[in-house]
Amino acid sequence: MHRRRVWLALAVALIPAIAIPFAAVAMSGAAPSFTRDVAPVIADKCAGCHQSGGIAPFPLETAKQISARSKLIGVAVQARVMPPWPPGGRSPAYIGEERSTLTARERATLVTWAAKGGKVDGPARRPARPQRPAVRAGERLVNLPMQTAYRPSAPEGVTDDYRCFLLDPKLAGDSSITSVRIEPGQPKVVHHVILFRVSPGQIPAAKALDSNSAGPGWSCFGGTGLPAGEGSGLVDSLNDASWVAAWAPGFSASRLPEGTGVPLAAGSRLVMQVHYNLLNGNAPDRSRAVLTAAPASAGLEPLRTMLMPGPVELACAKSERARLCNRNEALFDLARKYGAGAAFTPAGLLILCRGNAANPAASLTSTCDRRITTPTTIHVAAGHMHLLGAAVKLELNPGTSRARVLLDIPRWDFHWQNAYTLVQPVAARPGDVVRVTCRHDVAKRKSAVGIPRAPRYVLWGEGTTDEMCLGILQVTRG
Repeated sequence: MHRRRVWLALAVALIPAIAIPFAAVAMSGAAPSFTRDVAPVIADKCAGCHQSGGIAPFPLETAKQISARSKLIGVAVQARVMPPWPPGGRSPAYIGEERSTLTARERATLVTWAAKGGKVDGPARRPARPQRPAVRAGERLVNLPMQTAYRPSAPEGVTDDYRCFLLDPKLAGDSSITSVRIEPGQPKVVHHVILFRVSPGQIPAAKALDSNSAGPGWSCFGGTGLPAGEGSGLVDSLNDASWVAAWAPGFSASRLPEGTGVPLAAGSRLVMQVHYNLLNGNAPDRSRAVLTAAPASAGLEPLRTMLMPGPVELACAKSERARLCNRNEALFDLARKYGAGAAFTPAGLLILCRGNAANPAASLTSTCDRRITTPTTIHVAAGHMHLLGAAVKLELNPGTSRARVLLDIPRWDFHWQNAYTLVQPVAARPGDVVRVTCRHDVAKRKSAVGIPRAPRYVLWGEGTTDEMCLGILQVTRG
């Protein structure tokens, strides 16, 4: 659900539910000081998104603006919906979590202040300006703006545009990316960004997609739409994928784990995939990626991206009737839209994860296990689904005495995707098992914004009417 509608839904549904707790809070103690207690929290934890021209539906920059929204702030904070932090309580600690979440004291301060009338006793505070990554000794700064501005657009009734842009870092020698910062040109419409590397062998295909599309870049959803690099088999492409980093509003510059870097071969390019939210307009955007890169001589450990896809087999709801509710018809539709190869992916995932593609059984829950074959250290975890996603979990050695949760997102929201760097990297031994578990909800087709409502049997695919179940780990090996 988009941000503006989230706030509206909260106001309608949650204010009555917390009326009694709010009343109880209002009866106790003195109200926190706005200037001393409330304004610093708003500046540090809210105003990064809630600023003029930002992605949030309204700014929280002045005392008047904040006071006018005090009850809504209290509702969202007490319901733990804002600030958004998708990982649930079973997840481990992640680097930067303290900058994106509220402490118990901060939460109590905002709720108590709101319950006591949201009064102000002075000015608001300005949030700290985002900082670019620090350039360390031996590194160079790589500034990669889009070549030209792009005005996002979408068909009538669609509120999102997913666009890929080819960027040239002009690195003559083999290098390692050590940090990434995304600077949105139009913060009010840039909702999230994912950066992918493009090998020299993939560049002609990327240029073809770009030149065959009207305007800068090309339309993309889920991935870049590029084929795997030359000489890449299935296992190779899953164990060393092209993902570099992800960004969403409110997240700061991302320095990769200490002593590591994403390898970038000489002559490689990058693809910046931008998700535009058109509910906030369609102003021309010229976003940029700002990187730091170290030469291969720095001897950094290669940070590899390991993909863990799971099969997606979502039948229509019992009450739904349509031609595409038939699985074979849905497969034919995949081939029509994306080529014959797309129709083989569902069978390939069933073989990969279940050992057999015969008689596929529809299920709202999908799992897939991958066995670790070499000593591996897990540094970063992420999940990816589309608009029918409900929950995603990544685990190491589930069901054993050595079980570890790597990431648990109990309420998936496609519009708040990011990657999470573990405070304590997790060591995995040969023979260990990593599992991805995804849960989907076809009922979202009737209620959520941006989801095509036409009933269909949903399979793995790149489009908005298709789905994915994907675990993503960034690891070092050996």
